[in-house]
Amino acid sequence: MNIAQYVKSLNVVEEHYPDVYSYAVDNSVPIIDSDALAALKHLIRIKGAKTYMEIGTAIGYSGLHLLSVYDDSHLITMEKDRGAYETAVENFSRYDVASRVDAHLGDAKTMDLNIEEESVDLLFIDASKGNNQLFFDKFSPFVKEDGLIVVDNILLRGLVTEDDIVGRNKRKLKEKVDAFNQHMSQSDYPTSFLPIGDGLLVISKSQV
Repeated sequence: MNIAQYVKSLNVVEEHYPDVYSYAVDNSVPIIDSDALAALKHLIRIKGAKTYMEIGTAIGYSGLHLLSVYDDSHLITMEKDRGAYETAVENFSRYDVASRVDAHLGDAKTMDLNIEEESVDLLFIDASKGNNQLFFDKFSPFVKEDGLIVVDNILLRGLVTEDDIVGRNKRKLKEKVDAFNQHMSQSDYPTSFLPIGDGLLVISKSQV
């Protein structure tokens, strides 16, 4: 067991939604790693965040976990795949949180939301990784001045550190994600790049 595996084992907690998790595994639906999820929920508790915006609903796994931290929390979430969206809506209903969710079917890149700026405590970006910069630029204005922006999969399972990438699409994806990471590291926003899960980027909305 290496250090990363040791720390991951310490972060393992009881799964609240085993059926949703099993569905994701059985159907190869990408979901947030358990240790990254634990860190995300811890950040929510520390911040006292109760209003969330999520880019990339998938089947609702991360959304359910976000809503599990506080009983009076609320989630705005977007998903462009109809099948995943419909499964997520079913999951939200089955776990009796549908009244706390505004689920939108459509492409977040072109979606216009009728909500006020600086109205959410947390923005969670977990959609097409090559569009991280676009999602950040478009949706960060909706985050409160003292809120958080969290981006998942910033390491691309190690792809961001590889130099000899044969596939053109993989190479372009690596370049886009790395460019976003580098941009945020040099920005005026306080940032933390956490090597847990597939990498979490935590950004404080307040500029230094």
